[in-house]
Amino acid sequence: MKGKQSDLFAEISVGSRRKLQSFADCAAAIDGLFQDALKRVGTSAFTEYIEFARRLSNLSVYNAMLVRVQRPGAAAVATEKKWLTIGRTVRPGAVPIVVLRPFGPVSFLFEVADTAGEPLPGEHANPFFAYGELNELEWVRFLKHHREKSSTQIEEVNFGSLLAGNAQSIQAIPSKVPNLPMAEWLIQLNRNHNIPTRFATLAHELGHIFCGHCGADSRGRWPDRSSLSHAVRETEAEAVSYLACGRRDLNVASMEYLAELIMKVDFKQVSLYAIFEAANRVETRMTEGQ
Repeated sequence: MKGKQSDLFAEISVGSRRKLQSFADCAAAIDGLFQDALKRVGTSAFTEYIEFARRLSNLSVYNAMLVRVQRPGAAAVATEKKWLTIGRTVRPGAVPIVVLRPFGPVSFLFEVADTAGEPLPGEHANPFFAYGELNELEWVRFLKHHREKSSTQIEEVNFGSLLAGNAQSIQAIPSKVPNLPMAEWLIQLNRNHNIPTRFATLAHELGHIFCGHCGADSRGRWPDRSSLSHAVRETEAEAVSYLACGRRDLNVASMEYLAELIMKVDFKQVSLYAIFEAANRVETRMTEGQ
């Protein structure tokens, strides 16, 4: 009897160790990403993670986190079959998001940016989105100018539809970009957005860099203004994007976004000079030679 009890306790012990190891592995993955986000964006990362899990209420909390890890900024996810029921089809080559399926192995989901078809309610009101005429050739030329003359590495990344992009100093993340000695800044854009939206996003992120929000320029063209509040930094960068888009006849909902930001801004900290100088740097790179 004692031998059977010992065997039972041994099995329970092995099972417990496996569960604890699984917990530790998952915690290391999720918490590692969270700590990285804390370093990049501060304590707002906590709210963003919690809100993300709340928003995707059609999934379990754990599956919501799996979506967050694989597709930051996801707005809505569903199976290919579910998207078909509302008149949208999955784009060829779209990368599925893998989640756990109840009583089964895994399920494959696709984010709204992976689909095309019937517009979703409120889609054109999204402040990140821009619309208008901007062809592939112009976009490639614009990217080339800033990659070569703004000391910037620009990557197009598989983000969800609610995450447009980000900018940061490469000096702050040398381990992530070890092979870019000539670049000072890193910008990531959502490759799933249309070209006008990517243009608006790039103008916004360049605005952050040129306004000094990511640190001082090594050649002394702008000072370090990274200590400004989030609302001030966003207001200045979005104003740069709004100017760049408006002067390019692109329609963007930025003014509504700016109106919300303005309510939280201390205008004693806002620099119109920084905004105009940054917009000029964005625009002159775009229209160089004209």
